[in-house]
Amino acid sequence: MQTARDFLLKVVVVFLLVLLVLSKVTVLAQVTSPGDNVSLDSLLVKARQYAYNDGKAAARKICRQILMRDSTYWDAAVLMGRTYAWDSKYDSARIVLNKVIGRRAGYYDAVDALIDVEFFSDNYLKAIDYADIGLSFHPNDDTFLYKKAKALNKSGNSKKAVELLNKIYDRDPSNKTAADLLLSIQRGKMINKLTLNYWIYTYSDINPWNFASASIGRKTSMFGSVVLRYNYARRFGNNGHQLEIDAYPTIAKGIYMYFNAGISDKVNFPFSRLSVEPYFKLPASFEMSVGMRYLNFDSKRFVALDSNKVVIFTGTIGKYLGNYWFSVRPYFTPGKDAWSESVSLTVRRYFGDADSYLSFIIGTGMSPDEQQYAYNPTTLYYLKSNKINLEYQQKIAYRFFLSCGTGFAREQIREGTTRDRYSFDIGVSYLF
Repeated sequence: MQTARDFLLKVVVVFLLVLLVLSKVTVLAQVTSPGDNVSLDSLLVKARQYAYNDGKAAARKICRQILMRDSTYWDAAVLMGRTYAWDSKYDSARIVLNKVIGRRAGYYDAVDALIDVEFFSDNYLKAIDYADIGLSFHPNDDTFLYKKAKALNKSGNSKKAVELLNKIYDRDPSNKTAADLLLSIQRGKMINKLTLNYWIYTYSDINPWNFASASIGRKTSMFGSVVLRYNYARRFGNNGHQLEIDAYPTIAKGIYMYFNAGISDKVNFPFSRLSVEPYFKLPASFEMSVGMRYLNFDSKRFVALDSNKVVIFTGTIGKYLGNYWFSVRPYFTPGKDAWSESVSLTVRRYFGDADSYLSFIIGTGMSPDEQQYAYNPTTLYYLKSNKINLEYQQKIAYRFFLSCGTGFAREQIREGTTRDRYSFDIGVSYLF
């Protein structure tokens, strides 16, 4: 019995010694683990640097290290949630941020981030709910009031949104974001738009070409924005006239269509034209489209299926990145012997809203969306050019927008022959 007791005692002692050694190793490993000799605040600064410089995955890794050391370091959890939202991983963002407000009710930054998550994912009613939660803990907070107004406006309740914005503006007339949104909502109620444009193209070897257009557009519930446009072109002493109609109906959530149809006197324009192109909203602020352009040069028929017609296939891949919009649009035109291709790249910088921007466009080949050109099906496939354009639009008053632009192109008009083209344009739009 004594021997058995001694043996058992030895086993217990050995077991305790093993536990002690393992605990020492674990403590040593924790002490010497990466980042433990760095303050949590310093780690958060590093995580933010990664997050704001396209290193969101690395930022989340550091945030996890912070939370392993201190699970109540809420700013790290909020940053992790925001990086998930920036990557369009909205469910992951919700899980992280809801854990924060579950343990720290009404935590300002977490509620603020949750409002953004729901707004970015088009869940405007849920964004309103979170804004109300924020206001219950922080009454009359301008940020929560403003974000609630934004969500209300997006959900169709512009009247209530205006009330909240006026409340912010009355208390702080210097609040530019509230003033800009209020102005945008008021403009949104102006469903008609009149636009006048003028272009002049000067060449190195021929007289200038002159173009003008006048259009009137209206926002409708069934067909989206509908635009009726008259185009005028003067080239080689000939005057051409064209009528067009555009429509942008919404097909489903995240999908809308572009329709265009036109007819002319065949002088300087195709006799008839048709465009169809669906646009798709994609995750991570991407957008894409696939469509076609049809041009008919036979004035005896509205639709030609022989050599008098040109069919062009096109599409876009675009992405919003902060205040920038990047877009690539190719054109593919089938021919008898081969296909011709052209492509354009657009970089647009927005200034405060969607109506004020600067666009830089560079491309090669010809575009059927340049209405100033009449495409001859017998020479279309051989027309080549390299071009660069700069376009600017700015609000100049409550109802007015002014646009202007300039560009340069080197065009191949026939095999082995090129000419230089300089373009200048100006336009004005009026909302009512």
